[in-house]
Amino acid sequence: MTVVSWDLFVSGSLSCEPRAATVGVFDGLHLGHRALIDRIRARGGELVPSVFTFRENPKALLRPKAFEGNIFSLDQKLDALEGLGVAFVVLIDFSGDFGKLSGKEFVDLLKDRGKLRYLAVGSDFRCGYRLDTDAERLRSLNARDGIPTDIVPPVALGGAPVSSSRIRTAIAAGNLVEATALLGRNFVLDLGPTPTTPGPDREEYDVGPTRRIAPPSGRYPAIVRKDRSDTGTECDIVIDSGLVQVPSRLGAVRYAEFLPAVARSV
Repeated sequence: MTVVSWDLFVSGSLSCEPRAATVGVFDGLHLGHRALIDRIRARGGELVPSVFTFRENPKALLRPKAFEGNIFSLDQKLDALEGLGVAFVVLIDFSGDFGKLSGKEFVDLLKDRGKLRYLAVGSDFRCGYRLDTDAERLRSLNARDGIPTDIVPPVALGGAPVSSSRIRTAIAAGNLVEATALLGRNFVLDLGPTPTTPGPDREEYDVGPTRRIAPPSGRYPAIVRKDRSDTGTECDIVIDSGLVQVPSRLGAVRYAEFLPAVARSV
């Protein structure tokens, strides 16, 4: 999978093949996101399945005090996209200059620099300065150039749409059974970039500075892994006021995969 920056993409220096694309934050790559990825992959033929996403969650930059934290690290998001068959990813830095683009200017860049030939977006999609362009407007703009645009309805589960916000709420409440159902896989916390404090019987990982969401205080069954290729070790990990505590006997670990169970008190 090829990963490039937005600046490199808009520079026009890339040699591009025609693309089938989708756009979004894609935090967690949940069931609804996968419906979008399925659409761009299903176009097949000569179209390269491509994703335009953000290096940092725009909500964390625009409303930092209200933002609960990311489900995925950037590494996790890229790994998941590659696993779903995406071939090309553009990482957008939500800078002041990017934030000033209108929706039309944004999609025109996708057409001009990226040879956009098909686009899939969610029904609640909005883009552009002050969110001036919704999904229907985007479809109208693309239709003028003969580019088909699918507006994909939300995936519903338990009587409500699947969303990253709903998953964050479930994780923050310790409802890992619901989070697992909405994600379509177990919730995995990336401990790689977190500050670590070694102890005599446990390693403490502070996820707060990395803006990652973690379950509330409690004892959780989990599988911890040193890296992506590690088959993992099942153990109990403790979360205490945002500190993730892993038994020291396991050494340094990178990933904590939470099994869908009810937390026990510490």
